[in-house]
Amino acid sequence: MRPQFTNLKKIAAILLIIILFFNWYGFKIISAYLQKDADYRLEARLDKNDYDESQLMEIRIALNMPYQNSQSEFERHYGEIELDGKYYTYVKRKIEDGYLILQCIPNNSKQELQSASNEFLKITYGLDQNQQDKKQNSNSSVAKNFWSVYDDHSNRLDIGIFSNRLNSWFKGHSTSLYHIWQSTPEQPPENRMS
Repeated sequence: MRPQFTNLKKIAAILLIIILFFNWYGFKIISAYLQKDADYRLEARLDKNDYDESQLMEIRIALNMPYQNSQSEFERHYGEIELDGKYYTYVKRKIEDGYLILQCIPNNSKQELQSASNEFLKITYGLDQNQQDKKQNSNSSVAKNFWSVYDDHSNRLDIGIFSNRLNSWFKGHSTSLYHIWQSTPEQPPENRMS
């Protein structure tokens, strides 16, 4: 019976470690995978021109580069940007009159996955606002008791002793530093480049 009991302990320990690992990293890994998959599906739709032109948002960025070639037509461009907490995926770009013009489409699927991930992490780590207010009210009496007993006057350090010792050390050793410095007997030779 003894070997079976140790095997059960090992299995239970392994299961608890797996649960702990999933709690720390598992959901983040799954969330990142789902976001990458959503990005891949959106990019595939954009490559097929399967989107509504009215949803495109235009961003103009000044280019301070000489000899820029202007483009009359938009070209497909890949990438994304986050503005005011919302994700946008690049669709097209062109350079015109010293400006980089990007046309972006809102990435709603990534936005939904990110907000769901944030909500899950808030609930998991107890960062919910209602729960936080309740915890603050229950812990306020403990904090008051701790601070009323704590005496900060006994922990003050007298830095004057250290500064006096440091000043006396520098005064004693500064004369030895003066003797290390030596003047050069003459001006160094000039470097003539042929």
